[in-house]
Amino acid sequence: MAWSLLTRALTHRSPIVRLTTAVAVGALGFALAWTVAYAVLPEGATRFTLGLAPMLDAKDHALNVAATLFMWNVGFGFGVIGIASLYSVGPISLAYVAPWTWLVRFGVALGTNSFALFVPGARVPPLDLRVIVSHAGLPELVAYLVLATVLANASLWRQQRITDRHLIRIRRLRDIRLTRVEFALVGLSFALLGGAAMLETAQIAALQSL
Repeated sequence: MAWSLLTRALTHRSPIVRLTTAVAVGALGFALAWTVAYAVLPEGATRFTLGLAPMLDAKDHALNVAATLFMWNVGFGFGVIGIASLYSVGPISLAYVAPWTWLVRFGVALGTNSFALFVPGARVPPLDLRVIVSHAGLPELVAYLVLATVLANASLWRQQRITDRHLIRIRRLRDIRLTRVEFALVGLSFALLGGAAMLETAQIAALQSL
């Protein structure tokens, strides 16, 4: 029953219903990942280096850094979601999977202080509101969820079960029509990503000044 309600909400005709549901699922995964990681994993447990981040001079070239981050996030993040949106398993679009996965990864990173640029010993306890409202990662991830929501009912191919290798063509690209609300949400996703890039640039500059 609960699964049926969830699938109906994630595939609802209204993008607002889909977005509200997707955000709720993502927030639950994010909160659980942050809590568990903080409780059981050591600091830096999942730390990795992009290579690009340490070379970004956010103090003297803020606009260039913000533009680089924005283009990277559009190209990679939106690109992955766009490709994933072409497929669904049963009624659920794979567009949701990437932002949900990234939210869990972000929760683990917060709980273990596993960012490319970090302050040693600055692990964040679960659900610290100051971090939730100020960290650049969250508006970026919300932007991904917004785009995934818009594309959730735009799959071109479907497989009935995750173990099923047979794809069924359900529509063609020219058949996809977005509503005015969905177009507005696409604009919102780009605006959120732009704001996140500027906020992240400011945070990188602050860390590089330490």
